[in-house]
Amino acid sequence: MSRQRGLRRLSSLVCASICVAAMATEGRASPWSREDDQLFISSRTDYFIARSDAPIPPSTVLPRFERVETHAYFEFGVTKRAMVGGKLIYGSSTYVDGFFASAGSGFSEIEVFAQRQIFRSERHALGVSLTAGAPIPLETGVRPGLHSDGADLEARVLYGRDFFAKPFKVYATAEAGYRRRFGDAADQIRADVLLGIEPVKNLLLLTQVFSTVSLRNEDLEGADYDVVKVQPSLVWSFSRRWSLQAGVTHEAAGRNLLRGDAFFVGFWTVF
Repeated sequence: MSRQRGLRRLSSLVCASICVAAMATEGRASPWSREDDQLFISSRTDYFIARSDAPIPPSTVLPRFERVETHAYFEFGVTKRAMVGGKLIYGSSTYVDGFFASAGSGFSEIEVFAQRQIFRSERHALGVSLTAGAPIPLETGVRPGLHSDGADLEARVLYGRDFFAKPFKVYATAEAGYRRRFGDAADQIRADVLLGIEPVKNLLLLTQVFSTVSLRNEDLEGADYDVVKVQPSLVWSFSRRWSLQAGVTHEAAGRNLLRGDAFFVGFWTVF
């Protein structure tokens, strides 16, 4: 009976996220707000794969999850200190574990946000944001462990600092937020850190770390997981308005989810 319950839980998790996300690469705004009437758009495609080191007895098949996703993200400056934005992620996934196999396509993340810049100087920036995530009925094909059956609401504080611009540019950002999940899933504390280095004019090296910690207040069979992601990437600005980004996201640590890696490529543009 316990095995059947566990398999039912696992299969329900397969067919139900967010990632945790990430500045422009995963659609998370920076502390520096967009200028008035400025529009930023990014699109990205990534391939994610997660494999277990051991099968679920008595099966000899290693659990495996794969997903190909397309991301669309935008930011729009409403005033000099305020901007709005949102993201939409659609993908196709497959999962097998020796007992259960599934394939699905659909939205895995739908979010909108509003951000206000509280303070900005020549080198510093401080902002706050409020993000609303779509409820689970709009999501499908989410990887095991990330299931949520309700809408999400997150309040976040963002801080950024430019260290110097010569002989090359170096800056960093730090963010922290509380995500309230209106369903069975556990609430979360999220913290992100980014280091950007621009060694030459058209080249940007980004190193990002994303942390999601569950408050473990889930109900019934709601999602309860922790994850730490490390994401290095390279951004090449090949024209005045267009940039190309490529990188990898490695899940360095986690609890209650099958950890994996994502490889991505995307474009940025500003109008």
